[in-house]
Amino acid sequence: CMPTVGESAFGPDPKYLRIDLAAEDIGRNLPIDLGIVSCEKAALEALADAIPRLTHAPWLAEVAAARKKFDDQNLAYYKTGFGYGDAVHPAVIAHELADFLYNGKIPREQTSIVSGGYGLARYVRRELRGYRPGQIMNGAYQYGAIGPDVGYALGVAAGVQLGAGVQKAYQGHPITATTGDAGVGISIMELETIAKYRLPAVIIVYNNNAWGTWTQASRTPLALPLHLFQENLRYDKVAEALGAHGEYVTKPGEFRPALERAYAVALKDGKPSIVNCQGKKEFHDQSQYPPGFLGKIEPGVMSYYH
Repeated sequence: CMPTVGESAFGPDPKYLRIDLAAEDIGRNLPIDLGIVSCEKAALEALADAIPRLTHAPWLAEVAAARKKFDDQNLAYYKTGFGYGDAVHPAVIAHELADFLYNGKIPREQTSIVSGGYGLARYVRRELRGYRPGQIMNGAYQYGAIGPDVGYALGVAAGVQLGAGVQKAYQGHPITATTGDAGVGISIMELETIAKYRLPAVIIVYNNNAWGTWTQASRTPLALPLHLFQENLRYDKVAEALGAHGEYVTKPGEFRPALERAYAVALKDGKPSIVNCQGKKEFHDQSQYPPGFLGKIEPGVMSYYH
């Protein structure tokens, strides 16, 4: 599905080339300069064969410098977030999760992750890395489906357990998923199925009592949405009642040990978990708690939607 012109984050000057098996889809949403009706892999292989290999050393150096600046910024966000000791900041979840998945004892290409949440995703997707096909499932990409993250976790966990397609080499391994209080509020009952079939999924909930709408509603306090749940709800207790493992994290230093325990339960017992991270809605407010609610980066895995 191509973005519409209004959704695209690119400037007006780039040329668009679309490779697609369906000729009728080329140019349907977005004007295309050159359309190629083909299997994407075959077309790219043919293009690669036709173009002489270039080194692009200056461009690679520019990208490497930008990557370092970006990583340094993420590290600064993490250190700032860790300093807020009375709740769990999304930057802490993002950095500790990435460090656990890619820099610890687990092979970095092993664990698939479902990337969901609203405010949380804007931090987590900055830290995610894909080292092989099918490693990141970005549920809200373009379509903006808010809430079914636990359902996504069910689907990905089942695929990994069955060793379906690109997951064959990673069959049986635990998966991780991130979501917010809105996502878990909408789809937490999917956990009953995950637990019943003993799919080892570690579901991390950023519970900031906001349901993703507090920043907008706080500008007009009398219009605060009626749909907001009670604060500090114990989704971990719901998980336990559904046959899963539960962890409740209220301080930044508690998150990594809770994540490690939940992953160990998934690995040893094939049992899912919810790691309920207690945040607070004020973390979205940059004036109180910088860096606040982050914006979009680009139209890829780090964007929320185009």
